[in-house]
Amino acid sequence: MANLKENLENIEKANKNFEKELSNFKNEFAEKAEVKERHFEKTVGALISKDQKILLVQRGNHPFRGTWTLPGGHIEEGESDEESIIREVKEETSLGFKPEYFGSYEECFEELGWFAYVSIFKGEFKGELDMKKVDPEEILDINWVSYAELKDLKVGFEHRKIIDEYFSS
Repeated sequence: MANLKENLENIEKANKNFEKELSNFKNEFAEKAEVKERHFEKTVGALISKDQKILLVQRGNHPFRGTWTLPGGHIEEGESDEESIIREVKEETSLGFKPEYFGSYEECFEELGWFAYVSIFKGEFKGELDMKKVDPEEILDINWVSYAELKDLKVGFEHRKIIDEYFSS
């Protein structure tokens, strides 16, 4: 009888350990599965400067509606990064743009469900800003901003960090 009781206790301990390990495994798997389910957008942004000022657009869309950001947006299917930034700059500012690769960044905003890889380009521009040629629901305003003026603006995404790197390079 003592052996039977001891065997039952050992089986109960083994079951408890198994359930604990299974629970840990499920939690670990769930965390990894959650990470795998994140969808990273591929986006582009433009660093356009003139007279020690950077060109920013005020967003009309979410995420970061109402904040100031670099001109840019999503890469459309079949489009290269360079083609995309030329199109986005034209759509958001009415300017022509000759892109030169600056760097790549990861933007992760868990609370917003926003995950993106963004390719940033600097370059020369042609033309004049024209709000009449811009979708007023997408872009609320366009402005040249000095580095000193940035501290007073709400800047969206990771663009403040990118602008800091640009002005310090």
